[in-house]
Amino acid sequence: MTHTNATINDSNQARDEQPTPLNPQGYSRIQPTAELIGLHHQTLRRWWKASKFPKPINVNGIPMFRNADLLLWLENHTSTASEV
Repeated sequence: MTHTNATINDSNQARDEQPTPLNPQGYSRIQPTAELIGLHHQTLRRWWKASKFPKPINVNGIPMFRNADLLLWLENHTSTASEV
């Protein structure tokens, strides 16, 4: 049984290390988005209030980002960073 648990833990680690692709039709919550970008969630809030980041929408009272907006933002900001 120990071998099986080790295999499950190893596969969970491998899964955690690989970024999950964003479905362009979906939505993302604030904390996972902040982790994806590599920022603290409060920094993300300051950025969207200063129009430096896409603003979330309310989905059943929960602030969520449109994944299409995130993908566009990431595309624009990673290409700028790679050009420097």
